[in-house]
Amino acid sequence: MSTKISYTVVGQTLNEWYQLIKQNNIKKAEIMREEIKKSLTHMEENEKIIVYFNLIDSRYKLMKENYKDSGKLLWDLEQHALEESTDDMIQYYFYFFTGMCYFYENDFIEAINSYKIAQQNLDKVPDKKEKAEFHYQLAVAYYQMHQNIFSLNHAEQALGFYNSMDGFSYKLSLTKMVIAHNKLDLHQYNAAESLFEESITIASKADEKYAEALGNYNLGICYERQEKLDLAKDCFIRALGYEESNQIQTKLRAAYMLSRVLFKLNCHQEAQEWYTKAKEYAQQLNNHTYLAKLSIIYSIYKEVNESLLDMNLAVLKKAQLWSDVSELSINAARYFKKKDCLKLASKYFDEGIIARDKIHAWTEELNS
Repeated sequence: MSTKISYTVVGQTLNEWYQLIKQNNIKKAEIMREEIKKSLTHMEENEKIIVYFNLIDSRYKLMKENYKDSGKLLWDLEQHALEESTDDMIQYYFYFFTGMCYFYENDFIEAINSYKIAQQNLDKVPDKKEKAEFHYQLAVAYYQMHQNIFSLNHAEQALGFYNSMDGFSYKLSLTKMVIAHNKLDLHQYNAAESLFEESITIASKADEKYAEALGNYNLGICYERQEKLDLAKDCFIRALGYEESNQIQTKLRAAYMLSRVLFKLNCHQEAQEWYTKAKEYAQQLNNHTYLAKLSIIYSIYKEVNESLLDMNLAVLKKAQLWSDVSELSINAARYFKKKDCLKLASKYFDEGIIARDKIHAWTEELNS
């Protein structure tokens, strides 16, 4: 009769697996997941460890950009997680990872509401690495809601933790990017550029290819926002050059932005090539948001098509992606103004203003 594996041993391995996930170490996390699955079949009976595995597995699937399966795992766990007998850590993980699922579905208000529930148990979490992760994720969510002061507050708290820990260069780099994006929104361009450059340097020294690619992508956004289009183009090309980053979502975003910048630079043939690549990535991911955004830039810069432009802006409005609606509407307005299409320019300037008003209403809803 074979000896059963102690559930405490498996529990420790689950903790180590979660640390790899937080560090975005995809290859090692994949290997450890298979090892844990084998251990579970020979483990002493313990329902709590099974629940922990499924919770961490939902976070693993988020890292792998498998958002649908992650959400399904969490919904299946919901009843167990809400039982009065459930321990504090299970409730914390459940609401924290649920918030992350809502975030990736672009439901930022529900994401923050879930994070707030998770925060009720944060003081009971002894691991400062987990506190850093929580503040980082909350900073990202508040940034998406244009709550820059709240975002900066949580990002600085996360940064304080990461600065005091070894082995977290990846998250240190990403946290600096969050701070940089907030500085960019506040029109502190020099500070934003410096922080993005710092994040790239940190990632490069630690050989964190994905973070380095992401840093170049974000620096490109910073340059594009300032109409430094040639510098933006170079950044997006660098972001797409990291084959080891192995993140198709980032390649989609960078290819879309490169196509957009090239259209603005009147490099239409090259822009068309990257538009086609980005569309292939979006179709592969079944990402309707980016398919709409790609159709929008095509309808502005390649073949002006007002009805198609309006139809795809409606897709973004339905998803409450008001920042994208505002940015793309104003881009359209500026382009049409240069082409002396003043009626279209006026229409899309108004669309941009209406979208900005929606952002203000959205943030008021969060604070109510």
